[in-house]
Amino acid sequence: MTTEKTPEGRTMDLDGLMRLNQNAIQILNLPRMLALILKKCFPEQFPEPLEELEERLRRELPRSSDKADPGRKKHLRNDLTNRSNENPKTGLMQFDSIILKVVEVEPGAFLVNVEVQNKVESYSWFSGRVYSYIARMLDSQKDDQAGYAGDRYQDLKPVIALWILSHERKTWLISYPGKTKIDVGRETGSAKAMKSRLDGVITYRIIGLGPDWMDHEEEAVQCLGFIFRCDEDKEKQYDYLEKEGIPMTVETEKVLDEYSDAQFQWFHRSEEEKYNRMKAEMDEKLQKSDEKLQKLREQNEMYRKMLMEAGLGESLSVAENASFDDDADEQIRKAWETGK
Repeated sequence: MTTEKTPEGRTMDLDGLMRLNQNAIQILNLPRMLALILKKCFPEQFPEPLEELEERLRRELPRSSDKADPGRKKHLRNDLTNRSNENPKTGLMQFDSIILKVVEVEPGAFLVNVEVQNKVESYSWFSGRVYSYIARMLDSQKDDQAGYAGDRYQDLKPVIALWILSHERKTWLISYPGKTKIDVGRETGSAKAMKSRLDGVITYRIIGLGPDWMDHEEEAVQCLGFIFRCDEDKEKQYDYLEKEGIPMTVETEKVLDEYSDAQFQWFHRSEEEKYNRMKAEMDEKLQKSDEKLQKLREQNEMYRKMLMEAGLGESLSVAENASFDDDADEQIRKAWETGK
């Protein structure tokens, strides 16, 4: 059976990993849940109330003003629409959840991608994946109705990306806020204007969730931990989400439970720690027992020699049958005294 192993130490067969990935995508496909994740992870970019943000998340653009077909909808076409699409130039690119946030003010819209990564081959591999996806999010906008036409680069939409590594050994968070720095000409108007246009075009965060996620008060970590790591206490998970404005509907509970069930099939980190602790305690006890047994054997050998030197060979049976416990030497001493 082919298996995969996470940095945290869990192992799973490939079918199980695919099932877990699919369950994670189902969580991201819950509009209110996705809105909560974005609010907690990017509060500056998504400051509006949860309900309003949910309404502004679109997988398609508003209705077209095309007079010939006023009911037609402009779709996020090409790679931005399809989670899996074969591109002859760049190959296969797969998105877990890519959406458009429509706003009425500048910059007009964001392209947002959220990925749950249950498998990381190496951090070099993953860093390459991060920048490949960001590049694709920018490049795919060319001649797309969600992006820009021809050389109208001023219509390029900013991209925001979130990667969730749900099975790390320790919890960590890395942010790239997309800020530039003016090295020369800080007071120059043109430099300031250029900086203002460059800033915020690319923003991303990568969050690794370990078994210690509850020890961190960062809202993004708490939110993602309760969604993707709280498989041991469903009551706490439901309470947190309801408090944050997520109605626990039958569908929501089903999606969360299916993800937890798929995740639990891995050797859970907390169970591994418990096993390792118990094993260490048992090994320590066995070591002490072995040391004690060796000491008793040495004492028994010493008394055997004493009995042989005293010509009390018939008492050897007592020494040989003496149990290896705290009373063993006392039994042999009695045999010695009796022989004398």
